[in-house]
Amino acid sequence: MKRALLAAALLAAAPLLGAQTTYRWVDERGVVHYADQPPPAGARQVDERRFVPGSATPLPSYTTTVAMENFPVTLYVSENCGNPCAIAKAYLDRRGVPYTERVLQQEDDLADYRAALGTPEEVPAITVGRFPYKGFLESAWQRLLDDAGYPRTALPTR
Repeated sequence: MKRALLAAALLAAAPLLGAQTTYRWVDERGVVHYADQPPPAGARQVDERRFVPGSATPLPSYTTTVAMENFPVTLYVSENCGNPCAIAKAYLDRRGVPYTERVLQQEDDLADYRAALGTPEEVPAITVGRFPYKGFLESAWQRLLDDAGYPRTALPTR
């Protein structure tokens, strides 16, 4: 029983084992210091932060940021789209393209779709800036995203 409790405690603490502590403090002269070691006894305004490696959300690359500003991507899906929409999302995720997902549920969603893509409503559909495409054809989506300046592959996150 004690072994089971010890094992459970170790498993619960496992994410913290890789955590790193960073200290910020102000010395007697008013100089701000940052270190991975605890501050000296006379330090003021001590701030201790624990960071777990790999837990930060990575920022998009400069190329992706510029493409996002000039050619924002909107993905249109429906609740009953199934596998085609899942494949389209996976493609955008694999490529590292940030996008806004619009699920066609309400009349205003359909109105936005019609304004961007016309009729009939077909999902998945995508707009890259003002350029629309209905259905998922990887080569067509690739060409749209390439022309907009999105990188071909996502940056590694660690």
